[in-house]
Amino acid sequence: MSDETPDDEKPNIDLGPLPDLPRKKGRRKRVVPEHERMKKGSPEWDEHMRRIGRKKGDPKVPGSGRKATPKETKEWLSGKSLDVAKLLYDIAFDDTVAAKDRIKAAMWVAEMSIAKAPTQSEVKVSHSHTIADMLAEINSMRLTDNSKTIDLTAKSVEDAVFVPVPGEDK
Repeated sequence: MSDETPDDEKPNIDLGPLPDLPRKKGRRKRVVPEHERMKKGSPEWDEHMRRIGRKKGDPKVPGSGRKATPKETKEWLSGKSLDVAKLLYDIAFDDTVAAKDRIKAAMWVAEMSIAKAPTQSEVKVSHSHTIADMLAEINSMRLTDNSKTIDLTAKSVEDAVFVPVPGEDK
């Protein structure tokens, strides 16, 4: 005789009411009533928040922003850079490490060892131009644009009489 009973002969077990789940730790969220939700969506609320918020030109809040790395930490880490490079090289060529991590390590090693392509930019500065030459160049550029042309011509001021301004140093 078998210990198993057919499905129709299984006893019906009543477990009773299930216990409540344990309450989650931490801060409970407050239920916001409907009238408060309506108030916070109003233009008056937006104006109120603009008045009390940070305005353009306000000074920076003391203690905010990124904290500087201490000099001692930088010096200590500079001595460990060779160890870090060796570790990442070993990770890049270790078959037991996940492929994603190996690729990241290989990319880091490659960025540190392969030189970036140099960009060549050559700037030529010539200070031998006169105002008349520059105005003539502007006129010629405007003529090629098929736009309205303004004729700019330099005039000599050799015969001008300069009058000193009272209170000005000579």
